[in-house]
Amino acid sequence: DLRHLQDRLPPFPMSEARAAIEEALGGRVEDHFETLGPPIAAASIAQVHKATVVAKDGTRRDVAVKILRPDVERRFRNDLDSYRLAARLIERLHAPSRRLRPTAVVETLASTTALEMDLRLEAAAISEMADNIKADAALESGNFRVPTVDWRRTARRVLTLEWIDGTPIA
Repeated sequence: DLRHLQDRLPPFPMSEARAAIEEALGGRVEDHFETLGPPIAAASIAQVHKATVVAKDGTRRDVAVKILRPDVERRFRNDLDSYRLAARLIERLHAPSRRLRPTAVVETLASTTALEMDLRLEAAAISEMADNIKADAALESGNFRVPTVDWRRTARRVLTLEWIDGTPIA
């Protein structure tokens, strides 16, 4: 059972989600989304809301809106500072540990974390995956879909994707 691997936290308030969207995209939430539902998933870095957008031709479509948690960058920065201190102490005080390069490990984690904190990079990876499977007829014709990125409604702290109904892996 894979459910124990999922990162579940209580969602942050809708007021904070709205403020994050407005800061990231400019204007009001209603300038970007016809509806913005309550959070449907919340984890340590971000939470996801189901929303509706209206195209210029009046067509409505559902989207998933991923929003980074307030202050998540600061909390990670503080944690990484603690890890850096611990790594330096380990390297200084326990010579056999130096071969494991704890400081380098922490810096790798810091680089990876910085990438995770920019949802535009996640959007780019999603778009690249979609392009890559277009050439693979077996994937494209099967039950595997990559959601389309809504670049107009995507920023460093907000990612908007086509809504796809699916079955949880668990």
